[in-house]
Amino acid sequence: MKSTTLNKRNLGVTIIIIGLIIILFIFGNSFQKRLRYTVLIQNNISSLSEYSELNGKLKYKLPSKWHVKRQDIFGRDIICHTDFISDDNKVIGFFETWNFKGNLKEFLINSKLISDKQNLYKTYSLNSISIGQKNGYLLKYTITKPVGDSYVCNEYFIKDGDRFYRFSFFMRQSDFKDDMETIFKAIVETLRYD
Repeated sequence: MKSTTLNKRNLGVTIIIIGLIIILFIFGNSFQKRLRYTVLIQNNISSLSEYSELNGKLKYKLPSKWHVKRQDIFGRDIICHTDFISDDNKVIGFFETWNFKGNLKEFLINSKLISDKQNLYKTYSLNSISIGQKNGYLLKYTITKPVGDSYVCNEYFIKDGDRFYRFSFFMRQSDFKDDMETIFKAIVETLRYD
């Protein structure tokens, strides 16, 4: 009799714990979205404007106050390029679409070998990511110079068949705050492709 009561009690506690885990998971996703929105507001980003490329087949959003300039680049590899600068001139970056049939990770590793000859890295990391239904890489590094500021760089490379999309964000290390990575990711997650 005593073991039956104990087992029922354990079962009840287990069900309650599983229920709490499920509730935390559901509310955690909602909380994460609200947290990103809060970070945008705290950094004076109240609205996003939509931009489109490739005859409207590709869309993404950038903060409305940022200065955006499309470049007339129509080459074999880079088929569109758009520069952007934050209204306070602290974030400088660009968005590109590349024609590319190779292995994206190998491309990024080879690019680093070439860049090593021109740049000094304080930090460097290459990590796999998923944005929407697409896979890619997040390249994070800090470039240092013998004289002047160091720059924190966050670059997202998202593979899509025979193309990849690239969002690059650059900031002086002295201006960089940890919540900027949340802003960058929120911008990249606005990318939509038809």
